[in-house]
Amino acid sequence: MKRLLRGALLALALIASVAAAQDYYPAGAGYSWTYSSGETQTLSGPRDMNGVSVWVLVHYFEGVPISEDYLEYSAAGVISHGTAAGGQLFPYQPPLQVYPPEPLAPGHKWTSTTDLPGFSLTLDSEVLGMRGVATPAGRFNALLIRQTSLTSSGGQSVLELYFVPGVGLVRFVTQDGTVIDLIERSF
Repeated sequence: MKRLLRGALLALALIASVAAAQDYYPAGAGYSWTYSSGETQTLSGPRDMNGVSVWVLVHYFEGVPISEDYLEYSAAGVISHGTAAGGQLFPYQPPLQVYPPEPLAPGHKWTSTTDLPGFSLTLDSEVLGMRGVATPAGRFNALLIRQTSLTSSGGQSVLELYFVPGVGLVRFVTQDGTVIDLIERSF
């Protein structure tokens, strides 16, 4: 009986940690974020992908779906198992860690690498600090994350991501300085 009770308590603790991760890194069927670039991102799922329960983040541009990301939300953070675009699926082996376990704090760094046909992709991320951000969707105290994407073929891009726990990304700043703000969210 004690073993059964311990097992049940452990299961509840694991469920609570997954629920906490989904609150910090918001995930739920129908959640959506619309940005000033004309892009809307919408979550659906969960769905099974090679034995892993993933959420599908569909990227729409002016109402047309352009790509999908397959994301696992857990106590390990947010893990990407692949992407699809142009009718092709690109599974990540190994999966990429998009965000580490919560909470994020200034100075926090993480790096993750995956192999794709013909090259490897590395995400190198660091929380630079907190910033006040005013967007059409509201005013936020956001964690500023610098994310560098590197490919083994020499490609590199840098994004500044403004992340708010429980809300998601409220601003992107591209390498050329283009600012893309959150204009609406739904969950």
